[in-house]
Amino acid sequence: MLNLLHTPSQLLTDERLQQMCREGNIIEQDPRGPKVIQLPDGDFLKIFRARRVFSGARLYSHARRFYRNALRLQALDIPTVTVKSLYHLSHSGHTAVVYQPLAGQTLRQLMASDLARLYPLAAKLGTFLATMHDKGVHFHSLHSGNVLLMPNSEFGLIDVSDMTIYPWSLMCATRIRSFVRLGKYHEEMVVLDKAFWQAAMQGYQQASAKAARCVPSILASIDYLQSR
Repeated sequence: MLNLLHTPSQLLTDERLQQMCREGNIIEQDPRGPKVIQLPDGDFLKIFRARRVFSGARLYSHARRFYRNALRLQALDIPTVTVKSLYHLSHSGHTAVVYQPLAGQTLRQLMASDLARLYPLAAKLGTFLATMHDKGVHFHSLHSGNVLLMPNSEFGLIDVSDMTIYPWSLMCATRIRSFVRLGKYHEEMVVLDKAFWQAAMQGYQQASAKAARCVPSILASIDYLQSR
């Protein structure tokens, strides 16, 4: 894995990027330009633009973090995307990855279109999150748009550039922070009611003996977020 983490990035020229935009489908963009492009073969190009002249991302790019985290998650048997290529753009500090996506639907998509399918999977979602936390994964961008339900009814993670993976299981305070991040999207906390989260926490607790003392505090945090 060490060799893979030091894989050199390739130059993605402006001309090649424009060609990718023309031939592919722009999924996400902002005032600075395209951010995510679906390529004709089904892979995705994700662009990370450095926001500041002096930034840690210029020393160790977001694209390389994305690559590193995907490799580490795979080593931990946590389903995620497969990165195929690393790029640096002509503009200083801008980087990109091409990755093979996971098949499936995000929790956010299911909440909008097929909520009934999600409720029976609440305990399984709790088990997935407990397993992730027991393996030391603190996903700083944990929200319903980054957790995917795959066709085999297992869960996986996408958009994985922003996480810390510790060599020990997460402490209670860190586990609670992971769930509190979900409260950023209050409308989603309301859609998934107390019964859903109680079932999820039953699965969470059953999957992790270390999590038992954390569950009451996690549920209290969720109750507070839903009642705001």
